[in-house]
Amino acid sequence: MNKKYLSLLLLAAVAVAFVSSCRKHNDNTTDLTRNYMPLTFGKYVVYDVDSIYYNEDLCTQYRTKSQVKYAITDTFTDKRNFYNRTSYIIDVYVRPYDGAAWKPQSVIIANPTGNSLNWSQDEIKYVKMMFPITEGQTWKGNQYAPLNDPQFTFLTNWDYTYKNYRKSYNTGYLNFDNTVTVLENDESVNYPDVDTGVAAYRVYSKAVYAYNVGLVYRELTYWTYKAYNSQCLNGYSVVMRAIDHN
Repeated sequence: MNKKYLSLLLLAAVAVAFVSSCRKHNDNTTDLTRNYMPLTFGKYVVYDVDSIYYNEDLCTQYRTKSQVKYAITDTFTDKRNFYNRTSYIIDVYVRPYDGAAWKPQSVIIANPTGNSLNWSQDEIKYVKMMFPITEGQTWKGNQYAPLNDPQFTFLTNWDYTYKNYRKSYNTGYLNFDNTVTVLENDESVNYPDVDTGVAAYRVYSKAVYAYNVGLVYRELTYWTYKAYNSQCLNGYSVVMRAIDHN
């Protein structure tokens, strides 16, 4: 399994919408919907992670469990554009089980803009949130991803959509009274258990954000099925559920 696939899941999400019609920094600091992804020094969220990896060559399924922590550890001024906005460093830690020592895994750079939030990891950007949040709003969330790279072509033409705004959500561990869901993609063609003689694939991606907490649920499923080959799935499914936060 390519590590870049895993970094896609460990993102909490998001890249940039650029306001080119105005040279004045116009971030709306009174937009309370930004609190669905609060960027505060010292903020952290811990997740239980359940993963399934499908290997078409061996025709096997491999399941793993682990824990991941996102922690905002520092800030810096992004001087790559004339806005000089504050960027946030989010360290990602992993461990195999509760109580084990945390080990650094990667670094995420979060860049809030006038109406969106950049989330960059492994030099890849995604537009996972837009502000202010409104029910039913859609946008091209993967427009800055390297879609010409064969590893990431499955990200093409995703329409991110806000759903269940201000609704409660239970991760299976914690309940959150005020959340918003971003349905990033829900696409499928055939299913092997329906017709094993026809090629199939499945792409499903969803993120849930809780007010004053941030990302509390993340799911990414991507697999393919080549009927003419081994007749087995190839891909993965990863689910992150928040179990602790400050």
